[in-house]
Amino acid sequence: MEEITQTLWQATEKRKTCRITLEGEPIPRVVHPYGICRTPKNIIVLVCWQAMGFTGAGGKAGFRNLKLSRILDVEILDAGFRVSPDFNPADDQYQEWVFHI
Repeated sequence: MEEITQTLWQATEKRKTCRITLEGEPIPRVVHPYGICRTPKNIIVLVCWQAMGFTGAGGKAGFRNLKLSRILDVEILDAGFRVSPDFNPADDQYQEWVFHI
């Protein structure tokens, strides 16, 4: 878990896209990592913009809060990303940040 968190922090700092593999999913996701936080329900999540890959949200790109404990692998890709103006780290869904953009 520590190695995954460290890799995601590096990608967030450098604004680099990542390919992540989640437990129980048949294909990876391509995400823009925005940070890791604890939710009001005390769940540690990766806050990200998902550009491609497995999703139950009708295949649409968008913001996702993915349980950190389900992430099996992270690969930092060469592609960079820009931060969406819709991202609000002060939103009530985020209780306490480990780090964020």
